[in-house]
Amino acid sequence: MIKQKISEALALYAGASLWVAYYNFAISLQLRNQGYDELSEFLRTIYRTHLEQSEDIYDYMTDQGSIPQIRDIVEVPQKFGTVEEALERSLIQTVRLTDTLESLMDILIDAKDHTTYASIQYLLTQQFQEEVAISKKIEKLKRKI
Repeated sequence: MIKQKISEALALYAGASLWVAYYNFAISLQLRNQGYDELSEFLRTIYRTHLEQSEDIYDYMTDQGSIPQIRDIVEVPQKFGTVEEALERSLIQTVRLTDTLESLMDILIDAKDHTTYASIQYLLTQQFQEEVAISKKIEKLKRKI
């Protein structure tokens, strides 16, 4: 069974990941409506990735004998500005999620919970790759303007 502090940190990250999933889905709907189908699908891929990551964490917690706390998700905005602004907003939320994950990893290191650390370490790589991918999309848009 995992410690209460770790369970809370895992639930915080999983909840944040769910929110980022919905945030990116909302942006994808706006972009699809504006005719940016390729960017819309790109953000839907991020949406699906974060849903899966959240499920993985909640499943891990359950497997470890913890009962995950799923908190209310704060309302997601519906308007995100221009396509470039929308992607920049997505990047901001991705960076915030990375910060949340790094805080979780620090808690795991301090608690010497190597098992949990090893189980979710892949998320760091995915977060970094996501930040790079969104940044590249933004740069590509800026070159077109």
